[in-house]
Parts: sequence; C-alpha cells; structure tokens
Amino acid sequence: MNRTEKEEYIIGCISLLSNKLTQFGDCILPDITFKQWFLLLMISKMEGEEKSINSIAEFVGSSRQNIKKMLKPLEEKGYVVIGKSTLDARALKVELTEKTYQYFSENAHAAEEETNKLFQSFSMSEIDNLMVNLEKMLQCLS
Repeated sequence: MNRTEKEEYIIGCISLLSNKLTQFGDCILPDITFKQWFLLLMISKMEGEEKSINSIAEFVGSSRQNIKKMLKPLEEKGYVVIGKSTLDARALKVELTEKTYQYFSENAHAAEEETNKLFQSFSMSEIDNLMVNLEKMLQCLS
C-alpha cells in the first residue's frame, strides 16, 4: 500500500472503531446510550462555573443543535437540568443531577471491567503509543 492508501485505511478503521465502540458501550450501560453517557462524562470534566449548551458543544466538538437534541432525553430521565443562564439571558445552562453521579458510581466497575477486556491484548507501551498518536490526530483536526 502507498501512503494515501494507508491513510485511507486508517480513517476507515477509525470510523469502524467508532461504530463498534458505540455498540460495545450500549451493551454494558443500562438506561442510557453510550453517546449519552459520554456526553455526561464530558460535561462532568468541564471546568468553569456554568456550563451552557454552546460551551458543551464547543468542548465536545459538536453542534449546538446536536447537543441540545442529545440533552433532551437526558433531561426527561432526570440526568440533567436545563434552565436559563444567570450569566447570559440568551443561553441555556446545563447542570448534572445527583442521578448522573449515582449512575457513574453504580456503573463504574462494569465499565472498567469491560474496558480492561477490550485492551487486554495491548501492552502498556502500545497503549501509551496509541494515546500519543490519537492525540496527535486530534490536534490535526482542531
């Protein structure tokens, strides 16, 4: 394979991995989807006082409309509260509820076990290299 063919292969593999990771996560997480869980996790990692739909979208690299669409069922299930921002009357703030933190706590062990199984054939060196290279690719897309 030449360089372009290898690059196209890598992009294809990443796309397939994305789909398979979503399926993998959906099988181990009860009540919410893997993408919803990941969104909640990313929101929990955000620093700062108030998290708006716009700031969440920017943080996770998605559109405002997509984030709002993903948050609606999470609000209906009691994982988030969406309300008017106290800092900007035009913005909607998002707050994680106690139910979210309880969900993280209750499902942490199962998620850790399944993740460990997923990476069991990788050495620490391979994991370190994968992290470096994925970060490098993410920076290229920023």
